Amino acid sequence: MKKILYIAISSQTGGVPRHILQALRHAKEYGYKVTVAVPDDGDYYPWFKEQAADILKVDLKPYSFRSLWKIRNYIRKNKIMLVHSHGKGAGMYARPLKLLCPGLKVVHTFHGVHIEAYKTLLRIFYCQIEHILKLWTDCFICVSKSERKEAIRLGFADRKRTKIIQNGVDCQSYQHISVNREHYLEKFGFPRDAYIIGCIARLEQVKGHHYLLAAFARLIKKAPQCRLLLVGDGPDRKKVEAQIQELGLEEFVCLAGFRHDVPQLLKLFNVFVSASLKEGMPYTLIEALAAETPVVATDVIGNRDLIKKGKNGFLVPAENADELAETLYMVINNPDLCKKYSKQGKKMVQAFFTEDRFAEKLFHVYGEIL
Repeated sequence: MKKILYIAISSQTGGVPRHILQALRHAKEYGYKVTVAVPDDGDYYPWFKEQAADILKVDLKPYSFRSLWKIRNYIRKNKIMLVHSHGKGAGMYARPLKLLCPGLKVVHTFHGVHIEAYKTLLRIFYCQIEHILKLWTDCFICVSKSERKEAIRLGFADRKRTKIIQNGVDCQSYQHISVNREHYLEKFGFPRDAYIIGCIARLEQVKGHHYLLAAFARLIKKAPQCRLLLVGDGPDRKKVEAQIQELGLEEFVCLAGFRHDVPQLLKLFNVFVSASLKEGMPYTLIEALAAETPVVATDVIGNRDLIKKGKNGFLVPAENADELAETLYMVINNPDLCKKYSKQGKKMVQAFFTEDRFAEKLFHVYGEIL
């Protein structure tokens, strides 16, 4: 079997660990033996141990040359043929390994190209690093067409070496699900006639919770039956809690934390909303479409690759609470249109965004490189 090493900066719940776990589940059928170099800091670590050929437990934050050397030694000892890094932090470990391990092939997946949050000097420094690392990369993988365009525009990748492999889900997991709605509503403290607006995302600035809460505060003045369920956790939890109190939304918003019953929750939602400022290719949006849940999303990289305005969902400008509130109010009052869009969204996922399709493309790329 051909030996591959995946590098991830964290095993905490998120798109990157999920992406890796999906690949691990399909590796053997394509003739690959995959090891994962990752810290033991999250829910995905035991799943990696179960699915991977081996685990290299290593601390990667903050950046450590000692950890880099540890990975280098592991690669040489185990005759790893290809390293695949996921996300910018992991990419800063994987690409220098090409110099330390002659003959090694290196693949890098961006999982979102985010530089806007950096201050000017840090942004310039980071961009220069990416321009250097580009020289030590055999293949770049982008999870959406928009992400590929952005990576090339910034000079982080070039056209000839860049592939698009979109994320995928197991569509069957979101079909024929029965949900005890009354049980969930009681659990979250919502009334029986509540109209549930759901968001599944880490509580961090780039996910746009600030604008979502501002929009929701406007919305309930016209639609007081609405309730907002925020699923996920993260570094901005206290900021989100403070804004909920500031806007007087304690009765209307529930912070549910990380949960593992996403298919059921998507069936509970009357509408799924993504207020992200930027994405790569969000799994939760694909899941919402697979579950036939109506979708309202910001018109940003990743989201716009999935949601086609006037066909399978509703797009709104990012960082615009007024527009988001108005669109949500329109959605509430147009259930037939939502149903039509939801059916189209499900068909699109079944045709283009399945886990099997993702795995087939990924391992085909490895075969080409090796």
